[in-house]
Amino acid sequence: MTSRRDILKWSAAAAASALAGFGTREAQAEPLRLAIVVAQSSPLKQLTSFELKKVYLGAHITDPSGERIIPFHHAASSPDRVAFEEKVLGMSPEEAASYWIDRKIRGQSGAPKAVGSPELVQRVVSKVAHSVAYVRVDQLRSEVRPIAIDGKLPKDAAYPLLLGTWTLSVAQLCEGASSLRLRRAAPPA
Repeated sequence: MTSRRDILKWSAAAAASALAGFGTREAQAEPLRLAIVVAQSSPLKQLTSFELKKVYLGAHITDPSGERIIPFHHAASSPDRVAFEEKVLGMSPEEAASYWIDRKIRGQSGAPKAVGSPELVQRVVSKVAHSVAYVRVDQLRSEVRPIAIDGKLPKDAAYPLLLGTWTLSVAQLCEGASSLRLRRAAPPA
């Protein structure tokens, strides 16, 4: 009798064969790039990595007009937020949550407001003066524009918010469809 596990393995193998051919080569996606965006009318043209980190850690950083920059986050469980916090803030989600709890206990400013979807984040940034947010480059909308980080725009190879890719080998698909694990590929040098 055929077990459920065998059926899952065969299904995964058939799907992998159809999508990637036979063998053990790895399917690799384009690196994930997060763009820091502002409203089209914003005077803000660039930030340094240090300023970006400080903005998202609650520091009072101003734009060229002298107004405080207002950051917006994605939802706490969003993969983009997790990647952003790891890359820019150097914190895991748990560390970031602890940081904001400590600030609240000390009577300091709170965490950036979280906004649901990438589309909604961009709509909010386009309407709220002096605000910034991050979105995937492939999700950019016309009402916002990306700004440079450390003098680099998202299209540049040395852009600091290049977050790497995820890879999955065909062999992994065939070995155990019920317990797959993705491994993170190193970002290009």
